[in-house]
Amino acid sequence: MKNLYSLLFIFLIISFITACTLERQLPGTWQIASYSEEGVTGRSTSATNVGTIEFDSDGTGTNDLEFKIFGSKQTDQREFTYDIGDNYITIKPQQENDSSSVKSWIVMENKRNSQKWKSTDDEGNVQTIELKKED
Repeated sequence: MKNLYSLLFIFLIISFITACTLERQLPGTWQIASYSEEGVTGRSTSATNVGTIEFDSDGTGTNDLEFKIFGSKQTDQREFTYDIGDNYITIKPQQENDSSSVKSWIVMENKRNSQKWKSTDDEGNVQTIELKKED
């Protein structure tokens, strides 16, 4: 039982450190180096140099995106708020009627100049995003 408590304590400490590190490293402008989606039907797509996303230290941000997914051109420019958890980030559009665009991402890789996040949608498709910090 003592080993179980020790492992739980270590896990909580690592989770806390990860969240603190992400909060410290995230503010700034990030280039979306790549975006990919693996569909549950086997269909997949990817895009590179999708645009930028800026995180301010007060929990707000903006994005400026332009990309093609499944052959369809998409643009997205909006303001958002974000919350950081133990190993995830949730991005919420600031428009009150836009709750369908709330998205949580699992932080797979958290480095000072690069991030890798994964998420799923309502249909089970898996999205992966790779960010590179701009100088």
